[in-house]
Amino acid sequence: MATTRRIKHLWLFAFGADFLAIAVAYYTTLLIRFHCTWGEKIFAFINRGLNVRDTAALGKAYEHFYQVSAPRIILILTFTLCVLYALRDLYAGRRFMRKRPVIWNVIVANAIALGLFYMYFYVSRNTYHPRSFFVTFIVLNIFYCGLFRILMDKFLSLVRTHSRLDGCMAVLVGDNSNADFICSIIDAAHPHGISISYRMKYDPSKEFDEWLTELGTSVSLNGADMAILAEEDLSGSQIMQVLQLAGRLGIAVKVLSGKLDVLKDQAKIATDMIHGRPLVHFDIPAEESSLSSVRRTFSGMLGLLGTLITLPLTLLIAILIKLTSKGPVLFNQERIGVNRKPFLMHKFRTMHERAQEIQAQVEEFNESGEALFKIKKDPRVTLLGRILRRFSLDELPQLINVIRGDMALVGPRPLPRRDFENYYEEWHYGRHEGVPGLTCLWQVSGRSDVNFHNMCILDLYYLRNRSWVLDLKIALRTIWAVLFARGAY
Repeated sequence: MATTRRIKHLWLFAFGADFLAIAVAYYTTLLIRFHCTWGEKIFAFINRGLNVRDTAALGKAYEHFYQVSAPRIILILTFTLCVLYALRDLYAGRRFMRKRPVIWNVIVANAIALGLFYMYFYVSRNTYHPRSFFVTFIVLNIFYCGLFRILMDKFLSLVRTHSRLDGCMAVLVGDNSNADFICSIIDAAHPHGISISYRMKYDPSKEFDEWLTELGTSVSLNGADMAILAEEDLSGSQIMQVLQLAGRLGIAVKVLSGKLDVLKDQAKIATDMIHGRPLVHFDIPAEESSLSSVRRTFSGMLGLLGTLITLPLTLLIAILIKLTSKGPVLFNQERIGVNRKPFLMHKFRTMHERAQEIQAQVEEFNESGEALFKIKKDPRVTLLGRILRRFSLDELPQLINVIRGDMALVGPRPLPRRDFENYYEEWHYGRHEGVPGLTCLWQVSGRSDVNFHNMCILDLYYLRNRSWVLDLKIALRTIWAVLFARGAY
């Protein structure tokens, strides 16, 4: 059958529309503020009404500055706004099928940006820039951003309709009302070029491996770029086997299942909702390339910077540990990292000196079920150790592991060999397909309050959807999680 060429980086079109909106809004603001008599009158009236200094007639000096500095200011505005847009999921590609509140998210992002600019002006005591200039820009940018995104969507729709570019063929699995509803959405709107090329049933009477082979064959024969699972009879383990198959085939997967509710309820991942169930998107696995080394280098540089910034705190904690309990300052333990390779992970010691020797005696008090070992009130933890654990300060020495490349800032948490040897399903080992990190989705979703099974779901979701945007979201949420110590013990 004839195939279509799929646009790999669909977000670039949205970014282009946003950049154009920012540039046009900037120069429109210049026109209104410096070359329109009615514009000056409006701002003079507003300034008098607000009892602020009159910045209506700004003069040639201001005009020259904003013209000469246009490239620099536009770049600053673009960086600030587009990072906020990304955090609001406005560059999500094919992650969502149902309509999203784009304009609302644009308004929220622009309001946050305006607040950041005003905060900077206040802290830096900047009285040069007229505040009304930026208010005008923000209002115009919201309008232009909405307009150019609509035009961008119309353009892509025309391209998909009249050429064989950017089609995304999908195999839909399911024979129920949820599958029918998904099919109706796709047939009506073809969101992001998605079309159903084949629909198949899940047959529980067959051996699952046999059915899985049929799914792989259907994907290949129909030239599909995506599989959509709308069959709730699939167990969590079976869903993960489909993800493994999709990884080998190089296709994305959308899964409608209550068995992935942890992503919506605890991790607060934005998803399409179908009849009260999350339709979770798992992207095409990222290929190992030169970007991986760039990512590690950048992570190592941030780790070095973090080490230097926290050095005084690190020294203080080391002194307090030495003064309050016997034993070494650091606790060095074998952890299992990427591709199941062990490495030595560093932490501040939070337990009494002989804690490891009595591990077997406290196993019966484990509160995390299988695999993980966690006790809320572990008798082996020192008083200082409880404080360090509560605010994750015991993790600071792991910045050394980040610098060495054993770990990244964001990635699945590395577990001790004791936990690794207690994995009870094959798909759990998939969490070792990426470099372990200081923080992860599990850390910001409740940590020890989330069981091992759900932790693995969060890790696999991260590894299939990892990006700088997701890393930044996790990093920002980590600050909140550390401050309020949710699930830390």
